[in-house]
Amino acid sequence: MKRKTIFSFFRLIILLCVSIPLQGQNSRSFFRDDYVRIGLNTLGKGLDYGLSPKQNVFSGRYGAETGFVMEFGRMFYIKNRNTKEPINYGLDWTLLSLNYNRMDEWIDYALESGGESKNATDTRIAVAVSTKIGPMISFNPIEKVVLDARIQIVPIIRFFDLIYHQNSGQADDRYFTFANYSREQVDKSFDAEDVKNRMAYGIETSFGITLRRKSIGLAIDYIKGDVKTNYNAYDTGVGATAGKEKISTPNMQLKLSITL
Repeated sequence: MKRKTIFSFFRLIILLCVSIPLQGQNSRSFFRDDYVRIGLNTLGKGLDYGLSPKQNVFSGRYGAETGFVMEFGRMFYIKNRNTKEPINYGLDWTLLSLNYNRMDEWIDYALESGGESKNATDTRIAVAVSTKIGPMISFNPIEKVVLDARIQIVPIIRFFDLIYHQNSGQADDRYFTFANYSREQVDKSFDAEDVKNRMAYGIETSFGITLRRKSIGLAIDYIKGDVKTNYNAYDTGVGATAGKEKISTPNMQLKLSITL
């Protein structure tokens, strides 16, 4: 995503937020509970043209552009939210987190590898649905400024819609998809195209902070961990491989936070 597009996105969100009526906030506690976070996210690393498609994916290289994230949640404080003490703590539960990225670097990968851009399919998206829950602590160092810090466990479902097929007519043909077609040969009841068999599941860990004044702030979260996914691949010199493997899915998020 171009820098101009990123700046325009945040400018629009900020303008929308400042237009929300904030009457009565001066009398409200700065330890707010419900929140909405909207922003940008990055998934994994860029592609290495010296590696095969399978090697790229298995090393956390997805060729994904900067994408979007939206989430809703609540902070459950142990102390009364109207406490005059500068520190409060409790549980941060992000009820729902939605992520979306496009993996458009595969077009350039095909060209650099001697193939054609059409060898990378038009559907090159990665989406994720998760919930996040864990302990958090809030600091109120001055005035209405609050710093929230959290560590959360993240049960997550990811869906990679990518079929890469490089067929240049030479000996460097390559293939990769997040579906295990070889299993259909030994299990007639298994449908590799079924959405549930193309999902990747895992439990990851999220580290995050939010710096806010009253209801508006900026949140940064880093999620790391593995998901288990089906795959099929063909690499020159290696041949065909298939199965179910764990892959690393590091994810960085920068979000505008609205705490209600």
